[in-house]
Parts: sequence; structure tokens; C-alpha cells
Amino acid sequence: MQAAHLSILMIDDDEQDVEIVRELLSISHDFPVDLLHCSDLASGFELLESEIEIDLVLLDLCIAGTVGLDLFHQVNRAFPLTPVIILSGNSDEAVALKAMQEGAQDYLVKGRFTSSHLRRSIQYAVERQSLLLELDAKNRTLQSLSEQLELANQQLEELVTIDSLTQVNNRRCFDETFLSEWNRLCRENHPLSLIMCDVDHFKAFNDTYGHQAGDVCLRQVAQAIAKVAKRPADCVARYGGEEFAIILPNTDLDGAIQVAEAIRSTIQELAIPHQHSSTGNNVTASLGVASQVPDENVAPSILIEAADRALYVAKQQGRDRVQTHQKDCASLESRRTLELVGRLQQALHQQKAKRRGKLRLRPGALFTSQ
Repeated sequence: MQAAHLSILMIDDDEQDVEIVRELLSISHDFPVDLLHCSDLASGFELLESEIEIDLVLLDLCIAGTVGLDLFHQVNRAFPLTPVIILSGNSDEAVALKAMQEGAQDYLVKGRFTSSHLRRSIQYAVERQSLLLELDAKNRTLQSLSEQLELANQQLEELVTIDSLTQVNNRRCFDETFLSEWNRLCRENHPLSLIMCDVDHFKAFNDTYGHQAGDVCLRQVAQAIAKVAKRPADCVARYGGEEFAIILPNTDLDGAIQVAEAIRSTIQELAIPHQHSSTGNNVTASLGVASQVPDENVAPSILIEAADRALYVAKQQGRDRVQTHQKDCASLESRRTLELVGRLQQALHQQKAKRRGKLRLRPGALFTSQ
């Protein structure tokens, strides 16, 4: 790529050096050049900050007795997008190498470069800077796309785990979180509590006020629950229909009962009218609470079953109340195991009886009827 027209600023306090550079640039007409000159850094900064577009800076390092790369650092910090070629009477290769490492496009020793050398250096510097700017723009675009992709993935994850109606977690999220917390607390030997919450007489509410009002009611109830169970580890989920589940890690039964009572009170305070409720004139909720220190020998579902049984009892006892499971989950597990064993034994007994009924004996032979 060849520049069509370049505006170059030379910052140098030696007029003779400026004229030499001007003459060298005028020898070839490969590309037109406008050479602007400032004899000190302050006026150079003013020009760079003006509306004049400067494509490149030729910078003398020894203005007003300064030494080292201090002037270059000042220019490079203030105008990082403008390429800089250093002109110096110092032929120290270590200084030249350091200047290039720190961002200078080239380092030319005064009196030792030709017109073609100078023009080639300028052209390459402008092209390199153009490529760097293009690369930087592409990197910014990639960064922006990466951020958009991350946001889209977050939104997709929310669509997968968030209930669209109530904006709390959905059943899938509940299942995954419950199992994860059970396994974690099983290792840590800490309690896990579960609250099952059901809106009282919700079918009658829908029949009376309509499904749109029912949706609004569920959203309000969900947010009321989330307002109470607000620890980072707590998980509020819509379990199904008008039923919600609240996972409370590292919470014993007493703590879970306090949370459940707070949820019940907060739902009452919503004062959502419900004229066909048996518990009063407003929407209420029944809650079942169960707690267990997870054990690898106990099925995780036993805690859900215990909370469900407690919720059933709360409804049976008049609703708008908190009920706990009276037996621990281990007892419930043993009871369920005994029930399964009993059913298995009964099935085996029936199967044996059926086989005996089908057997017939005949002298010298054993055969099955039919």
C-alpha cells in the first residue's frame, strides 16, 4: 500500500537539519509530502492537537539539551496512534534498539541516511501503523462480538433455567440445584432444608378472576418468596402450576421454619383479593418443610417426599399454615424401604402360588396344564 499524500511533522530545533530533510524528501516524487516544522515540543503538541491531520512525526531526541528517550515517551504517551521516527545524532545501537522496542517506528542517525532510505522508512512506518490500527479495530470488534456472545449465552442460560412467567428458577433448575446441593452437603455433613409452597385455592382464583389475573398473582407470589429466600445459595423455583419449591442449603429445620413463616406472612401482606378462599378474603399459601443432613445411603428424593407430605398435612389442617414433617427423613426412607420389601414379598408369594396352581402330576411325568 502506498500513501497518496502525507503530512509529516518534524520537531527539531536545528534549522539546518530541517532543510536537509526537506531537500531529501523533495528528491523523489513517489508520494507527495507536506513537511511541517516545529522547533520545540510545546508547539509540536499544539499542532498535533489541532485539526490538521498529521500522518507521522520525525522527532529529534536532543531538543533543548534533553537526552535519552524522554521526548519520545512524551510524544508516544500523548499521541499513541501517530507513528514516530526518531532522528538523532547519537549512533548508539543500544539506544536505537530500546527506542524501537518501546514503540518507535524507526531510528535514523542524522547524516547517515539517503533520500530513498528516508522515504522507505516513512512509507513503512505509515503502512505498519495503518496495519496496527486495522488490527486494533478488528480486535475491538472481536472483543465486542465476544461480549455480545457472552451476553447471549447468559440470556440463553436464563431461558433454559428461568420460568418465563414468574421469573424465578424453573423445574429443571430446581432438579439440578437440588441434586448438586444434596451431593455437596453430603460431603460436608451439613443440613439441607426444603420448603414446598402451594397457593391456596388457586383454581378457584383463576375461575373467579381469570387466567391473566392468575398469572399476575403467581408473579407476585414468586417475587414475595424470592424477597425472603434471598441468600446467594438459596434457590426459589416454580415447581409446577401454583406450587413453588425453596432450597435452603446449610439450614436446619428451625431455620427453615422461620423462613417458611416469613414467606407465608409476606404473601399475606400482598393482600391479593380472593373472595372464594376458605382462609380469608386474600390469597394465602400453605407450606411444607423438611430438613435432612444428606447421606449417601439415603435417596435425595426422600427429602422432597417429606416436604410434600408436610405440605399435604398443612392443606388437610386448614391451609394458610406451615407444617413440618413429623418424622425424620431417615425414618421415612426406612418406612418406604419396608413398604417396597413388603410389596416384593407379596408379589413373589403370588407368583409362587400361580405356578403351583398350574402344575399337574401324572405317573412318571411332570407337566404344566394348558
